[in-house]
Amino acid sequence: MKKNKFIFIAMFALTIIAFMVISPLKSVSQKQTAQSGISIPEDVAKILKNSCTSCHDANSKGTAKLIWNFSVWDTYAVEKQEKKSNAICNAMTKGSMPPSGIKQSNPDKIPTKAQTEIICKWAASLAIK
Repeated sequence: MKKNKFIFIAMFALTIIAFMVISPLKSVSQKQTAQSGISIPEDVAKILKNSCTSCHDANSKGTAKLIWNFSVWDTYAVEKQEKKSNAICNAMTKGSMPPSGIKQSNPDKIPTKAQTEIICKWAASLAIK
């Protein structure tokens, strides 16, 4: 009986030690993935700042920030950056972003056709090969 109790305690202790070792390794791996992202080029950043960041950044309120937060772009893995940039291109091309309420109250936030093309070319450049 004492032998079984000892084995149980030893296995429990080893499990705890294993979790303590694995957790920091996982954290380092996530940081490396986050740092593998690609920064937004300056011309693209200007368009996004004018048309998007008033709703989609860390200082925003509401669900827009949850869907897309430009403040954390550099923390996204390349695959997520590709997906998000294509979603931006599609939304701008369709005219669904910025939303109609913003367009009516702030027509200067509507990206031009040339600006939308710049965004879409940037999104295409992020395609994983």
